[in-house]
Amino acid sequence: MENKIINFHMYRYHLLPIDKTIKQLEVFPKEEYTYEQLKENKNKFFAEILNNLIENKENIHPLKLEHSEGNFYLFKIAQIKNTTITQNFKNKNVPNEPYCYVIFNNDDSVQKIAISDNSEAFSKPDTVKNILKKVFRRDLEKYGLNIEIEQMFNSIDFWDYVKKYDDQITFINFKFIKPNLANISKSLPEDFKDFADNVNSHESHIAIKAPEKGTLENITQENLSVNGLVEYSANGAGSIKLKVKNIRKQLDTKEKPLTLEIRELDIEGTAEQVIKLYKTIVE
Repeated sequence: MENKIINFHMYRYHLLPIDKTIKQLEVFPKEEYTYEQLKENKNKFFAEILNNLIENKENIHPLKLEHSEGNFYLFKIAQIKNTTITQNFKNKNVPNEPYCYVIFNNDDSVQKIAISDNSEAFSKPDTVKNILKKVFRRDLEKYGLNIEIEQMFNSIDFWDYVKKYDDQITFINFKFIKPNLANISKSLPEDFKDFADNVNSHESHIAIKAPEKGTLENITQENLSVNGLVEYSANGAGSIKLKVKNIRKQLDTKEKPLTLEIRELDIEGTAEQVIKLYKTIVE
């Protein structure tokens, strides 16, 4: 095997009750669960789904569990396609299943996913994210839960851009996911938390726009509301789009993801070595 470097893109997932009504769950027809009980058990229910997802060959995206230990899971997800090769001076179509790695940390204070980059399998890691979201939403619905998955980014990159165009910013759109992780949601202003919870919004947007021929003011780290939204989003609970005067292209934090480089040899080694490695990736 080549000693090639693979990039992992870092994501955070959020497990949220679909609504606040008392639920008689499809998987537990004789029991009722309150909103608070669903929140308390969300990671236990998700672990059941991950543990049962040992191998899925039903569609064009086979999924296989390679290793698991405690809250940590390592999957491979493939793309079934045909590849043209040349053999004996003739072109020939052969089946091909290139894959990427997906690592989960299902600790209720972490909830991270790392998705490796392999353009032979998928055009970008976000494609894998969307496939996983579709699969898990189907399975989580039986437990009265929804899942949102958001890419992580470095807030320093955002603030560097803001400082560069300090007096030319005309528009910012903050997208944020309803809080369900205490250790990252503390940065989100209480008014935003309460509003999202009150109306049961799992995905909210706060858009601010300068007046015609004007620019936005006080977009600084000292502005606690703005900084709180930036930090919360950067930790994998949203994204930000920003428009600067006289520049047609918007800054989109999704285009500057948080990544980690790993040698492929390390992740295909012995079980003990692999488990130790993927724990460090999504710790």
